[in-house]
Amino acid sequence: MLLPLVGIIMFDAVCRKFLRKTTFALETGLYHLMNSPVLQDAEWHLHAILFLVAMGYAYVYNAHVRLDIFRPRLGIKGRLWVEVFGGVFLLIPFLGTLIYFGWDFFLSAWVTDEGTSVLIGIGNRWFIKSFVMIGFSLLLLAAVSLIIRLAIRLWGPEDLIAETRVDAFTRASHSAFQ
Repeated sequence: MLLPLVGIIMFDAVCRKFLRKTTFALETGLYHLMNSPVLQDAEWHLHAILFLVAMGYAYVYNAHVRLDIFRPRLGIKGRLWVEVFGGVFLLIPFLGTLIYFGWDFFLSAWVTDEGTSVLIGIGNRWFIKSFVMIGFSLLLLAAVSLIIRLAIRLWGPEDLIAETRVDAFTRASHSAFQ
């Protein structure tokens, strides 16, 4: 997903900077390709898909951004409890709400066959809107997975606790998994 995104952005940038007004582009009919809203729509769509799908991956590997004020002062058990509380009472209900309304968002675009407002842009806007549900569903699965691992770290047998570590991948500071 990243390579097509980079390729489209590079092609669009080069065309806008150097080739848009050349006689070659105007004479060969490539002007419409080089000045196309389809390229910019594709950039936005691929970027959104990449971001939405990567959220769950980042959460599983503890590679997401944290803005913690009091968490570094807590011990291991305190960090585990903060993660469990945040996951069960904040993240899962929030993701459930996003998925619920994301379904309506997708369904409305599907039923009306929503397209772009630009005449020659990418149609079928429902496709990109489906990734709202897909991305947040993947993040929900990652959150459930993390809560299960945290429960094992809090109450599980000693031989399973070492298997729940994920911060070796990211070397996260003040992780609940240290």
